Amino acid sequence: MTQKSSILVCIDVGSGSDIALRYACYKAKKTGFSVHILAVIESSYKGLLFASRAVGKDKKMHTEEYIRDLIKKAKEETGIIPTSKIREGDIATEIVNEVKEDKDCSMVILGKSSTSISDNTVLPVISRKIGNKIKVPLVVVPENMDKNYLSRLA
Repeated sequence: MTQKSSILVCIDVGSGSDIALRYACYKAKKTGFSVHILAVIESSYKGLLFASRAVGKDKKMHTEEYIRDLIKKAKEETGIIPTSKIREGDIATEIVNEVKEDKDCSMVILGKSSTSISDNTVLPVISRKIGNKIKVPLVVVPENMDKNYLSRLA
């Protein structure tokens, strides 16, 4: 039995993540692919002398709650129920590791927020770092896609 292909959606707690996940779910609905969410918590807090464990736990709990909300909305709108994973470390490195571990990954999707200043600097860096290390398309979905466009994908 062959495994079905999957779409990896890389999220953060920014507003671009919601549209990226919905885009992936509509694509999956059309193609029969599965959808996997990857959230990477950067470990910069580990340098904190006393609060590193508490900060890490808080970040993970906040991320888990955010993912639950995203999954609920995606399921209600598309009927697709994504799986999720949280990794800790460098964003680009963890995306590459996830793609290499998931042999069925056929696409990586990132969301682009119109309100985030860091997206203009972070996304190009991540794209450049992972672009030649993965052998699947990297898709950047802009936050301003409307529901009508998305639903036409299905």
